[in-house]
Amino acid sequence: MISLEENEVKVMDWIDDHFVLSEIEIEDFPFFPHGKLIRDRNGESMVVFWCVIYGRVDYRLQEA
Repeated sequence: MISLEENEVKVMDWIDDHFVLSEIEIEDFPFFPHGKLIRDRNGESMVVFWCVIYGRVDYRLQEA
């Protein structure tokens, strides 16, 4: 069984794999499990989180 801390690490690893960390801001977003709100330099944002249904990292993009 995977611990909650491991899921948070997987979320952060996913973010690290998909973004240049020095070019984004990351904030906790507690509305989703291990949720992280990401903002880029253009002010665009997305939420990355652990999906408990599918057991994987998932994300939602900012709606236009």
